[in-house]
Amino acid sequence: MKKPILGYRRKMLLLPLFFLIPALLLYAVFFVYPFLFTFLLSFQQWDMISPERTFVGLENYAVLLDDEVFWKSMRNTLLYLLMTMPISIALGLGLALLMESLMRGRVVYRFLFYLPVVSPIAVIAIVWSLMYDDQRGIVNSLLMLFGIDGPNWLSDTSSSLWAVAIVGIWKGFGYEMLLYVSGLKSIDKGLYEAASIDGAGRWRRLVHIILPLLSPITLFIVIMGIISSFQNFALIKIMTGGGPNNSSNVLVYQLYQEAFQFFSIGKAAAISVILFAIILLITTVQLRLSRSTVHY
Repeated sequence: MKKPILGYRRKMLLLPLFFLIPALLLYAVFFVYPFLFTFLLSFQQWDMISPERTFVGLENYAVLLDDEVFWKSMRNTLLYLLMTMPISIALGLGLALLMESLMRGRVVYRFLFYLPVVSPIAVIAIVWSLMYDDQRGIVNSLLMLFGIDGPNWLSDTSSSLWAVAIVGIWKGFGYEMLLYVSGLKSIDKGLYEAASIDGAGRWRRLVHIILPLLSPITLFIVIMGIISSFQNFALIKIMTGGGPNNSSNVLVYQLYQEAFQFFSIGKAAAISVILFAIILLITTVQLRLSRSTVHY
């Protein structure tokens, strides 16, 4: 009697795997295979035109390490991350707290602040490029009202990356706001009442109740913000083209240039592998550092 029972249990264990086969096949075809193929290309030279590929070992990585543009793109990518993520998180949390304190119009304000998140990135980039125009743009026109002579936002090496970062903040903070609003709704109101009885003001409630309980959401936002910052391509491509003088060039845009402008597929693949390793490292460190403070 034991063999039929064991056979039945084995079939019940294998049955879920049978239903997972289509999803696993799609994942292997569209994710695993491209990743392995890209990893192999990073050790080869290929112009994407000729059928022959030449194995060069670590030469592509060595060339990148000696490439001034690569290090400038790396620096710009990290600067863009530091410019956008803290401000976007602060705005998202502040607006979420403000939304929860309003008695009327919450839905309307949430819709208005979330609208940039779902707007097409190409449209946003074109509209903001027109707004940044140094002659007829509304941004410099508003600055002139306060006696400030605005820069050539997209043509100046000192302001081009900031111009793109401002658009990134404007497009992203509504997403953080919505996540924080959902987190605030999940906090037990009794905690606020108990804190008020103990004499805690708004600031102490924020520091000792709201921020600790929202830490899982903040961790998620930080990880997704890092990934999003390292994948910023559309804004750079449409607004600045990586210029002027590579002042707004980032790793993803340099990858695009190496692959589709210079036809150096091996070098582009090496950049993608380095980019993947950086994102994986930062995410892993962030998760490990947060284990002691974040409880799910």
